[in-house]
Amino acid sequence: MGEVDVFARRGATATAQVQVFTRRASGLVRVMSPYSAFAYNILNIGVIFPWVYITTIAFHAGASVWAGILICGIFTSFLAVVYAGLASAMPRTGGDYVFQSRTLRPWLGFATVATMIITFFLQWQALGGWLLSVLGVYPMLTGLGIMTNNQSLIDWGAWYLVGWGPTIVTMVASTIAALVLIKSFRWFVKLQWVMWYGFLLSYVLMVILFLVTPNATFISRYDRAAAMVGGGSGAYAAILTNAVANSFTTERTLSIAGTILVTPVALTSLGWVGYAQEQAGEIQGAQSLKNQMFINFGGGVVSMIMMAILALVIVQTVDQNWLGAAAFLSFNAGLPQPPIPPWFSSLAIMLTDSPILLFLMIVGVALNAIQVVFNVIVGWTRVAVAMSIDGVLPKAVSHVSPRTHTPVTAHVIFLILGGFVFAYVYNLVPGYTTYTLAVTAVATVMYIGTALGGALFPWTRKEVYATAPIAKFKVGPIPLITICGVVAALFSAAMLYYFLTVPFLVNVDMSNLGYSGNLFLYAVLLIFFGWVAYYFIRRAYLRRIGINLDLAYKEVPPI
Repeated sequence: MGEVDVFARRGATATAQVQVFTRRASGLVRVMSPYSAFAYNILNIGVIFPWVYITTIAFHAGASVWAGILICGIFTSFLAVVYAGLASAMPRTGGDYVFQSRTLRPWLGFATVATMIITFFLQWQALGGWLLSVLGVYPMLTGLGIMTNNQSLIDWGAWYLVGWGPTIVTMVASTIAALVLIKSFRWFVKLQWVMWYGFLLSYVLMVILFLVTPNATFISRYDRAAAMVGGGSGAYAAILTNAVANSFTTERTLSIAGTILVTPVALTSLGWVGYAQEQAGEIQGAQSLKNQMFINFGGGVVSMIMMAILALVIVQTVDQNWLGAAAFLSFNAGLPQPPIPPWFSSLAIMLTDSPILLFLMIVGVALNAIQVVFNVIVGWTRVAVAMSIDGVLPKAVSHVSPRTHTPVTAHVIFLILGGFVFAYVYNLVPGYTTYTLAVTAVATVMYIGTALGGALFPWTRKEVYATAPIAKFKVGPIPLITICGVVAALFSAAMLYYFLTVPFLVNVDMSNLGYSGNLFLYAVLLIFFGWVAYYFIRRAYLRRIGINLDLAYKEVPPI
């Protein structure tokens, strides 16, 4: 049913609160079932995000990728509980923005979430198209070219690796996604079933083929494929030799320090356990804690297990030292490059000689990448709508078509900025892609904000917490959401510390190891304080024309 933007009366305490402001209806409708939101969360979390499997071992060859993924997943489960608790109490479109602006301070919640979702999500839109091009189109064309001995397919595949290839793919995919979402969110929900089950099929098939393919077979097929794409003979051995000659250190014992440094990279995926809440106003039964735990906690745990299994089978087949060496070379443009990049879907080319099996393996990866293009648009537009309904963004941003029940203006803005402008910047500005993981550093700040909001929820919104489903769960006298919020905030803060002090976590280009992250930190601070300034300027402007912005935040969004 549609969301009704009126003041929520929650029990006697809530009823006693002065009704100072009446919110207009958003116009969005609940068309996504809890299971659909669960699938949405897993596809969004990103089992396919490829840097998780190779970034850390390029610098710490003895790191256990699967163990680092499990460590990260265990801690993000606490964050998932916070999201579930807040969302079941405030099942409102806007997610992190609504949670933080109502439990912390309005200006702080606005600036924090605007820095991440309204600003850095533009890069994620470009990244979604990059995933589709590099993880989907490239291995599909290249693999088919190798299997059929068709050089034209191999050449076409190479075009989709860098430059205009992924740029155009991003622009086209973004345009299609925006048009579908403008037409009907219900259409996207239906399309997602194809993406979901296609991804599951590909994942299972890929894991099985990695598991049953011996290392010797992989080496033979890699050398044959590399020779066809212009890498010469003996490419597999040459990669390790070239890396070692340029200071890469092999390792056969477990590196605890390296394993710990897998966790911030894995956070790029597993940190998004609560992302479905950005469009909570379109999820059926969003006020149910059971549903929210299934969506957030369940989606996070399933994604963690799937990622850990994929990491295990990849390393078993290709050899961890070799994979680390290939990543080491790939991250340094000044060294001899692997003829076939070490992304997992590119390595999957070597798992079969059957074009049909190759297609079935890669098509689900491509479908998941397409879903990422969709979901970054959904999240950005819904947060923008929530901010606009509160009044902090202009009213035009929250315009929802009465015919399609979609925020048309917000979609168009994001299509232009994310789907076109940032598609160009990300793929065609030299060196920009090396800062891919830097976006997760910004996301950790948002996670800290939501985690702290959850921890303080029982005190900053007593009347809402008193009737919230999460309120009955305590450890002794301490609310469960407070415990989970504190743990999640401390973990996210630790991850932020690593991002700001470990160079390769922000910039994976080996030629820039002197980069300390300071420039990136200054840019983030500038953007954050820019949004803070905007908030207070906007508030002063509204007050001048007789509107008190503060009153909007005295309302707790209703069910």
